[in-house]
Amino acid sequence: MGLKETLQKWFGTAKETASELSEKAQPHVEKAVEKAKETASDLSEKAQPHIEKAKEKVSEMTAGAKEGAAEAKDVVAEKAQDAADSVKGAADSAADATKNVADKAADAVSDAADESSS
Repeated sequence: MGLKETLQKWFGTAKETASELSEKAQPHVEKAVEKAKETASDLSEKAQPHIEKAKEKVSEMTAGAKEGAAEAKDVVAEKAQDAADSVKGAADSAADATKNVADKAADAVSDAADESSS
């Protein structure tokens, strides 16, 4: 039983020592936690203006991008309309030219038919 008592004494002493160290460390731990909270609070206060500036810049950039996209959309729509008008004009010109050629061909056939019958 001497071994059992020795082990109980060691573990009991270790437990008491750990408890004493824990009690001694508690104020230091509390100070460290408080200091960490203060530091975090200070950093948060110092960072806040920079965060606000970053938010403003992002907002400005987003608005600028939206405005640029709207302008690009308008330009593309205008160019597409110009192209459509140009194609329509070319198609109208081609139709007129085709009609003129057809009219001339009809006149030539008619003249040739008249000459043959005379």
